[in-house]
Amino acid sequence: MNLGLRAGAAIGMTLIAITALLGQHFFGTAWSNRCDPGNAQFNLLKSDPVVAFHAKGELFTWETDSPDNSWLCTGPTLSLSYVGDPSALYPEVWTNLGVSGWTVEGPTFLPNQDFDEFHRVTADGVRLTALIKKDSFWVDVRLDAPALHFGESGF
Repeated sequence: MNLGLRAGAAIGMTLIAITALLGQHFFGTAWSNRCDPGNAQFNLLKSDPVVAFHAKGELFTWETDSPDNSWLCTGPTLSLSYVGDPSALYPEVWTNLGVSGWTVEGPTFLPNQDFDEFHRVTADGVRLTALIKKDSFWVDVRLDAPALHFGESGF
C-alpha cells in the first residue's frame, strides 16, 4: 500500500475521532441542560451542610462533583472522601449525617457494619440519598439526587 495513502487514512481517522469526541462533548452538554436545567438538582447536593463538614481526624477531604452531563438523564452525584483513619472518621461522619437532617434508610444488619444508606427530603419534596462507606484509608459519602425527567432515563 502506498505510504501517502496510509498517512492520509491515519490523518482522516484521527480527524474523525477528534470531531466525534468534540461533537459528543458539546452536544452532550447541551442535551444535559434539558435533564437538569441550571443544575438545580446538583445545587441541592452542593448546598447540603454535609458538603461543608470537616471531620477532626481527617487529613484532607476529596470532593468529586458529577453534575448530570450525560445523554441518559441519570441524575447528579457528589462524592466526598474523608482521608485519614477510617475507624475514627466513620462514626464522626455518620453522626454528622444525622445532625444535618439525614435519616438512616434501613436497619443495621451486621454488628460491625461499615456502610449505611441515609435519605433526606428537601423543602421542595426532592428525596436525596447518601451512601456512607468505610474503605481502607478513607470514608466515602456519595450524595445522589434524582433526575428531573424521571421516566426519560434512557432517551
